[in-house]
Amino acid sequence: MKKILLTCQLLFSVGIISTQAQNLYAIGDTSWINLDDFSKATPPDTAVPAPPAEGDGSLASSAAAAASATPSMDFKKASKYAGRFRVVNLNGTMPVSAVYKDRPFRIVDDSHIGYKITNGSREIKVEVSKEDEKLDDVPGNNFLLGTPDGIVHVQRFAGDLGYRIMKHDEWGKVKYRTILPHTNTVETAGNEYKQPFLLYFMHTDRFMVFNTLQSRDIHKATIVDLKDGKTNEVAASVCGVIRADNEMAFDGYVIRDEAAKTLKVNMRGANWPAYKEPNAAKVQAEVLVSDSVFVMARYYKGTPGISLAAFNSKTGKLMWVGEMKQSSGVANIIYLSKYKNKLLMECSQPGGNYFEAFDMATGKRLYSTI
Repeated sequence: MKKILLTCQLLFSVGIISTQAQNLYAIGDTSWINLDDFSKATPPDTAVPAPPAEGDGSLASSAAAAASATPSMDFKKASKYAGRFRVVNLNGTMPVSAVYKDRPFRIVDDSHIGYKITNGSREIKVEVSKEDEKLDDVPGNNFLLGTPDGIVHVQRFAGDLGYRIMKHDEWGKVKYRTILPHTNTVETAGNEYKQPFLLYFMHTDRFMVFNTLQSRDIHKATIVDLKDGKTNEVAASVCGVIRADNEMAFDGYVIRDEAAKTLKVNMRGANWPAYKEPNAAKVQAEVLVSDSVFVMARYYKGTPGISLAAFNSKTGKLMWVGEMKQSSGVANIIYLSKYKNKLLMECSQPGGNYFEAFDMATGKRLYSTI
């Protein structure tokens, strides 16, 4: 019995060490840092594991040796925040290829996708739309995403056809089709014309958000569950989503009110006042919630500048303002994550990505690549 308990304790210990070993962070595509001390690091696929610890051959020694030999891992791929770094938005390039169960999929043209059973095999084409179904002339009108249980294909068609979200299995077979209207017919002075109102906003591994454009009469967001294609609507325009602790589901939204120039946090169990935001029409919000701390980074379409602040997640009371350095570039997208007691912020911008780390309790800057 004693041996069994010791085994469990040692396995648990190795598990903790493995979790803590997710400490290598890639900044853009060119440099790596160690999150424990912010020293320069070697990419995980070239890092050399530490030699096994010497021991007396006992179970304890074997576990210690295994733990010491645990290689460092890529935080962006191995941590629970990995899904955040797979998010894309319309300021960047929408993906036209994806991989599911080691099978490469790609968009062949407006009407077909293709996949290969192996990289070296013949490509199999699958018809996904008819030739008379014309795509709308907007950014992000045709893209692919890989999810844990299939390939999601999003197409935005012209006029009344709307968005079509399709999910495929590894054989290209359709698992569901979901249609979302994105344009209304409006009548003015006896004339009818089409008014677009809905655009893709963002996604996680489980959900995709479509949001109303700024300065429109319609204010709503539509959330698609990528597992089954079912939809849910929020009767407001959102500028950010609040992920659950497991990073998969949503716990709420950051809602913008252009007329009142405010933001409102709508989250279960929270009672926040409206938050002043003079540039509500252009604001984007990236949010991370840890225990009772709600961290929000605000940035703006086409305008330099980022603000970082932490609030009590229940009351909205300000706890700290981040001690940030400011870049002169315009942020395309911001990624917030957490490593131990450190808040991590990476900003993607046209001139290249930069990274800053802060004390989660105080907002004090610990490290910056600026």
